[in-house]
Amino acid sequence: MHGITELLSRAGGGDSVAANELYGRLYPDIKRIARARLAEAGGITGLDATALVHEGFLRMADAEGLRGTTRGQFFAYVGRVLRTAVIDHLRAKHAQRRGGDALFVTLSHADEDPLAFAQGGIDLTELDTALARMREVDTPLYELIEMTAFAGMSLDEIAQLREVSTRTINRDLLKARALLAELLQSDGTAVS
Repeated sequence: MHGITELLSRAGGGDSVAANELYGRLYPDIKRIARARLAEAGGITGLDATALVHEGFLRMADAEGLRGTTRGQFFAYVGRVLRTAVIDHLRAKHAQRRGGDALFVTLSHADEDPLAFAQGGIDLTELDTALARMREVDTPLYELIEMTAFAGMSLDEIAQLREVSTRTINRDLLKARALLAELLQSDGTAVS
């Protein structure tokens, strides 16, 4: 059996056998992340964890391919794909009029709260826009938000993946929160 990093490398190079093995090994983790994303969104009619995971796999396989050379990068990528799948589903569902049925959610992780500044909830479409801008401004901080808030990784896991201390991850997470809050505010979104 191959390691995750080796499978990611081979799958990223177009090896379909490695991609299938990777999906098989990581499917339970990805489904757990999907369940958490749906729970944070307050449940979405017509979309369950299995459907979300399959939609994510289709998007990765068909349009974008696999991204990331490490487990952390891959799960940050998976978190982004699942988030965009949820947002696309919500946009289609609420397309009647702009903002008419906007869904606000509060994102949090069981142990850490990477988006603690957003206690009143965030409109997912505005969050998506702010995260896209954050990715352009500071990719490592963007990936940290993806790994904590969307991929459900603990700070200890991220510290091990990045080969730094948990204290460094905590400090970077504070920076990431501040940057994201600033980007949300600059889009006209009030952040508490």
